[in-house]
Amino acid sequence: MEDGAGGEVRLPRRPSGAEERDSAALEEGAEKRLSGLYPKPLEGERVPISFIASEKKRIGWSPEEGRSVRIDAGTDLSTLKRVREINEVRVFNWLTGREGLIELSDGEMDRLLAVLDTKNGEKLVYTRVKVKGRLLASFALEEDREPRRWLLSERIDD
Repeated sequence: MEDGAGGEVRLPRRPSGAEERDSAALEEGAEKRLSGLYPKPLEGERVPISFIASEKKRIGWSPEEGRSVRIDAGTDLSTLKRVREINEVRVFNWLTGREGLIELSDGEMDRLLAVLDTKNGEKLVYTRVKVKGRLLASFALEEDREPRRWLLSERIDD
């Protein structure tokens, strides 16, 4: 928009409250990113999880559907791109109280199994670390920070 006098360009003013709506949308996106079916934490964000099961699957990118699809006996492979095998891990996400899925490569799956082998009462935490510009899944064990819960029978003295 040009101002007739000086020829300077003025941008239209945003309606009041637009900044608040933008920040609310960002927060909602962050919540969805951590609480959706496929949790995707940013680098440094930690999601407490419990391992349920894992399954090896073949998937490929379908440009027609705009998402990855599972490959079965009747799937036409010529329409798919990036056909690959993944490990789909079912986890319980303690942030949401619901089950979720994490897609892992074979190397990431081996690291998860190694962490699970060393687990001894600690809490399993899922995060992602940046390696050569890519975010890779990482798993760690953390001590519980909350006090130990006691059974009533343990607290009663005979």
